[in-house]
Amino acid sequence: MATRSFPERIEPFKFAELGKLIDGIFATAYFDRLCQELYSDKGEIACKINGLKNHETGLKMLQLEVSGQVELVCQGCTEPFMHQLEHAAILYPCYTEEQMKQMPDDGEPVLADENGLDIKSAVEDELILSLPLIPLYGECEELAAYEVGELPELTDEEAEKENPFAALKDFKI
Repeated sequence: MATRSFPERIEPFKFAELGKLIDGIFATAYFDRLCQELYSDKGEIACKINGLKNHETGLKMLQLEVSGQVELVCQGCTEPFMHQLEHAAILYPCYTEEQMKQMPDDGEPVLADENGLDIKSAVEDELILSLPLIPLYGECEELAAYEVGELPELTDEEAEKENPFAALKDFKI
């Protein structure tokens, strides 16, 4: 079982400039906020963070890759199941919200302060964002009731006919 932990804070610009690397396997229970979204804290999460610098633009970034298995509850049958988690992201450290607005769209800006970046929190945010909105497993994934698509466009007349409350507009108080 993994017992590693992240450094409390890192200086993200120096981390990227020096091309540092954090590579380890962490117990799922280590991520408190993530565990609130899960059925249990079973499992482990492999995490790799590379510090990189774009030599053309000078932008410093953190390349994040996480993988592992987490236990979720299927929203179709309400049974727990192990979900394979695979997520990659580019994190652009910033000191101000103005800098955040100027970052490229191919990654996520993360706010650092004078004490550095809370790397555990940044990784945990990405883990939570990588979870499925509606976890489904096995046969539940194939049910037609969970299909996603666009709603048909209705004309004003069709909307009036189908609206069960349309008759109420004629009532006066």
